[in-house]
Amino acid sequence: MEESSPSKENVLIIELNEFNADLLTAAVKAHPLPNISKLLNKHRAHYKTNDRYNSGYLEPWVQWVSIHTGTQSQKHKIKHLGDLPDLQCAQSWEILSDHNITTGIWGVMNGARRNKENVQFFLPDPWTFSENAYPKDLNNLLDLPRYVSKNYRSLKISTLFSQALKLFHFIFTSGQAAKIFASCLGLFGSLLKRGKKPYIFISFFDYVSTLLFIKYKQRFNPRCSILFLNSLAHIQHHHWKEGADGITPEILHGLQTIDKILALITQHFPNDEIIVHNGLSQMNTNHEKPWVLYRQKDPFAFLKAMQLKPVTVEQHMTHDGHAFFASKEDCQNAYSFLASLKIENKNLFHVEKNLQDETKLFYQLNFTDDLSDQKVTFKNQEHEYMFFKYFDKIVTRTGRHIPIGTVFSDKIKFPDHMFNHEFNKYVHHFLSPEKFSLKVEIPQSETSLNIVSEELCIPSS
Repeated sequence: MEESSPSKENVLIIELNEFNADLLTAAVKAHPLPNISKLLNKHRAHYKTNDRYNSGYLEPWVQWVSIHTGTQSQKHKIKHLGDLPDLQCAQSWEILSDHNITTGIWGVMNGARRNKENVQFFLPDPWTFSENAYPKDLNNLLDLPRYVSKNYRSLKISTLFSQALKLFHFIFTSGQAAKIFASCLGLFGSLLKRGKKPYIFISFFDYVSTLLFIKYKQRFNPRCSILFLNSLAHIQHHHWKEGADGITPEILHGLQTIDKILALITQHFPNDEIIVHNGLSQMNTNHEKPWVLYRQKDPFAFLKAMQLKPVTVEQHMTHDGHAFFASKEDCQNAYSFLASLKIENKNLFHVEKNLQDETKLFYQLNFTDDLSDQKVTFKNQEHEYMFFKYFDKIVTRTGRHIPIGTVFSDKIKFPDHMFNHEFNKYVHHFLSPEKFSLKVEIPQSETSLNIVSEELCIPSS
């Protein structure tokens, strides 16, 4: 393996999922967030995607694949979490590995290591069930959040306990135990002050994840590393309740955590070229018709109650998942049944067959109207069922995706406007100009400008 030259600068990419740059600016004006303030003073570039809501591709698990592979969604065709086994395109870290450039990848959405030698450590997101972590000891960190994310409406105490024991052992031997357990005091303080709210745990997970990422990056010292953080995207979706510039206590809590994370990163890696970008962004939806997220209480039990025959179910991040069946006929039967269900004269589910696996079915709860009647039912021509027996109301969305993104950097001068899938061309060129020439297609002004005002006119999905 070729050794990295110590004279070459390392690149550290923070994928701060879906942040809204104007919200960060408003927060910095109103609150002391010194590290976010420094971030906003970096060189700022903008990217876009041609995907829209009606394409089904304007989702982070799609856009990050576009960025990682350098290809648009129409080419890579990865549409859902759990579709990764179908990916035919090489990802950034695979390309770098083939050119003897080492990488370390932490928490990326919808990504796979694929046994590339120079990918020195790899932690997948909890919903990419087809991927294990590398080195294998990292699975002790992955297993608990993966179990919770997959089953959080129907958790079993025994499983939680066993997974927690593995996690505690991993933390205790990680070299960051003292800092992590100290941060638990802050977690308990937040819980006492604000109650047992999911956003508190998600922010805490991002902070702890960063502490562990730091140890692995110090251990392996890859030329290029990626740290994925999702807490701010969650908070914008759920707690952006005071208008586009309104900094709610929940948003402030999340931003304070991000500010601490940025401080940790710059403290430990002062000589790295640090890039922060968002994949895509969100806009506030307080002025729109309420969009309500419902989620199945127990996806496997639901399908069984519908007299279907799933072998297993992989629940995704929000209101969708993949169901797997023993035969093509069972899968087809489930497809037909789920597609036939109606609620208030609307389709209850959006259902898709998998082109590569005839026993795999994607299904997504398609109904987002606000339901006040606790006795409301869904039905087909033969049966009728109580909706709230099988589903819970989770949240009314406060932020939705828009097809633009922002990049903050220092030494890598991205163009003011580009497509998001062009991002890594500039990173690769910076890492090795002799191996990666810089040939890119820059959007013309008529297609790259005024995209925000254009997107404001798109109806909510």
